[in-house]
Amino acid sequence: MLTICGASATLFAVNTAAEAWLDTSTGQKVAVQGNCSFGRAPGNTVVLTDDKVSRRHAMVHAQEDSEFWLVDLGSANGTYVNGRRVAQPCRLSNGDEIRIASHSFNFRNQKSPAAPDLEHTEKTIQDIRGVECWLLVADIAGSTEFTRKLPAEEAPRVTGRWLAQCKQVIEESSGAINKFLGDGFLAYWNGAANSVEPAAANVAKAMKTLRALQDQGTPRFRVVLHHGKVFVGGGGSMGEESLMGNEVNFVFRMEKLASSLGQLRLMSAPAAGLMKAHLPSGEESRHGLQGFDGEFTFVEF
Repeated sequence: MLTICGASATLFAVNTAAEAWLDTSTGQKVAVQGNCSFGRAPGNTVVLTDDKVSRRHAMVHAQEDSEFWLVDLGSANGTYVNGRRVAQPCRLSNGDEIRIASHSFNFRNQKSPAAPDLEHTEKTIQDIRGVECWLLVADIAGSTEFTRKLPAEEAPRVTGRWLAQCKQVIEESSGAINKFLGDGFLAYWNGAANSVEPAAANVAKAMKTLRALQDQGTPRFRVVLHHGKVFVGGGGSMGEESLMGNEVNFVFRMEKLASSLGQLRLMSAPAAGLMKAHLPSGEESRHGLQGFDGEFTFVEF
């Protein structure tokens, strides 16, 4: 944890061997591993004791291999990258400056995508495994039009608060956000054959809470849910792992289908079958998906 009070800094812990880190204005390094959070509350990775900093202000999220995204969590005074306010999650590049109130950090990522680490690649291939997963994609419906209608300073706060609320819902139901997608995210729950029921109950809990958020109306967002076998690897914990395979492509195609149908909630047939005991479902329909042969059954919920 790094605590910053005004212009002074006290470093409590740091891993100087990290592939990605933040350089502080005092020359300290803060490792970025998994989620690195900023805020006034004591539980953050970087604690900023500043009245202009929100309790849970922002975070850097590690996803995929050597990919890092900055997410503002609905802060009152905003988070800036290279002088521009973050309106949606944005991917960080080596050397980017992050500014929160009067505090600045330079993001460093020493791993170059152009020069892959063969030893790491071989290890990643060995670590890849097939697992049953629940996959959820959520995104703000008509996000471009939605943000244009709001005052410039209000849009990032609304989007950030929504992402923070969704993140809390997913994590409190034992899931994890795997990646942010600008105006949305991909989340997942492990759901192996011998633990489908407990996982289904957790997913249903999240769906009910997300539906309650939808009923609040701002922002208007979509949720699609699928269950299938995916290939997982390349990360040390939930949220950092790479999710691969046709089922991942399927759930993203589902989101496009839901958008074209004007549906805010849609489940695939495999997900609906496992959800019967946990979540009421509605009308069924059959549709094709781009890149997939034939038609598939989908269920409103």
